[in-house]
Amino acid sequence: MAFPDSMYLNQSSKNNVRQWLGLVFASLAFVLPLVWFVSGANDAIIDKMIRVMFVLFLLGIGQKAPQVYYKDRLIWLCALLALILVVGYIWQCFSVPEELFNGSKARKFLPAFCFFVVMAYGISAAPKVSPFFLLITAGTGLLFHLSSVPADVWMAAWQGKRLDFGLANAQHAGVIFSTALLAGVFFLPRTSSLPFKARMLVLPLLVGFILLMVFGVIATQTRAVWLGLALSVISLLLFCAVPLLTGRCSVHWRALAWVAATGVGILLAGSVMLYFMGGSVTQRLSAETIDTATIKEMAQLKTVKHSSVGIRIGSWSAAREWIAERPVFGWGGCEVSKLIKQSPHFDEDFKKEFKHLHNSYLETLVNVGSAAFICMIAIAFLVAWRTIMTWRQGQMPTDVFLFSCAFFLFWLTVNIFEPYIINAAGFFLNAVIGGFVCSWCLRSQHDQAELKIV
Repeated sequence: MAFPDSMYLNQSSKNNVRQWLGLVFASLAFVLPLVWFVSGANDAIIDKMIRVMFVLFLLGIGQKAPQVYYKDRLIWLCALLALILVVGYIWQCFSVPEELFNGSKARKFLPAFCFFVVMAYGISAAPKVSPFFLLITAGTGLLFHLSSVPADVWMAAWQGKRLDFGLANAQHAGVIFSTALLAGVFFLPRTSSLPFKARMLVLPLLVGFILLMVFGVIATQTRAVWLGLALSVISLLLFCAVPLLTGRCSVHWRALAWVAATGVGILLAGSVMLYFMGGSVTQRLSAETIDTATIKEMAQLKTVKHSSVGIRIGSWSAAREWIAERPVFGWGGCEVSKLIKQSPHFDEDFKKEFKHLHNSYLETLVNVGSAAFICMIAIAFLVAWRTIMTWRQGQMPTDVFLFSCAFFLFWLTVNIFEPYIINAAGFFLNAVIGGFVCSWCLRSQHDQAELKIV
């Protein structure tokens, strides 16, 4: 039976449909961080956006060079991770005791660790829109959220009280403030290239944004965040100093002056804030002094103190036993509260108060095992390698490259002390920053593929 030609979409109509779907895909990607803040990280709204974006991603919407899409090793690694999680779930169904089994909750590791790929392809669906627009919407959403925080909360923070500013908790607020601070600092020199009138408008706004983020980093009083920022800055300075001292690259004195002025300004602003804010902020640095003998006792699970250091050392030591029991596919689920409850190493008060391991890497190994963990490491290394190569080929701006390095070091550090990766703040930062960085790599790949086709 033959159908009339009018019942078929011609090539032009198909292209129009794909263009409109590509516009939807890109729009969802760019507004996701804004919606995340405005909705208060509402799971229902974000979940619907994620589902629509994932369907558009599977359809290959917005891709002019299909071979780039289907031969992307990053996508195949994410597919392999999904397969490992499915196999692990099947194995857990038959091997994990019923009272310890958490069902299919381990599936949350997939979007938490791989959704940034969907974000990157969504951004690439609008090649004429700069990826920086994603950071602008994220910053706008954060400011909108902070504008709804009552004045008494700000005053309490200024007086030294540790607060979360309406986010999940102080730790999550700290990593968000720190990431925004890094972005503001690294991209501040870009304002010098703007026209004079635009620069006079943007520069004060960005400086004010940076100062606000400095205040947020101090007020959330998260020592892991302070350590992560310090290590990322020191490592980045050493990274930049080596080629300068060896003469492998020239010094751009204007950019160097910008960086020096910005660094000194932030140190002065932070010092002034610490001086005038309540004394409990500075006391946080010396709140816990534990000697070597006590640490050894807690590591051997002879005693576990209910302190920041104690709960981490104690739970990390117990995690070694759980990982050794099921090293390949883990115990399943996104929490280890059931394992903590049945552990003989902790008292009842500890079991009621603490529900996780305060470490993303151990949490991952306990929940989904070494097979998934190795796949995640491969994804991270592939992203890092592509970032380096894209920058070396001149397809990624140097400030974007330096920002990605600083964030990567910061993110590696803070996840030692909290399981951010599988929480709302971790999902958000992985999606936004990972999508932003990888979108530059995709643009380079697409340009090369189109040249080969031509």
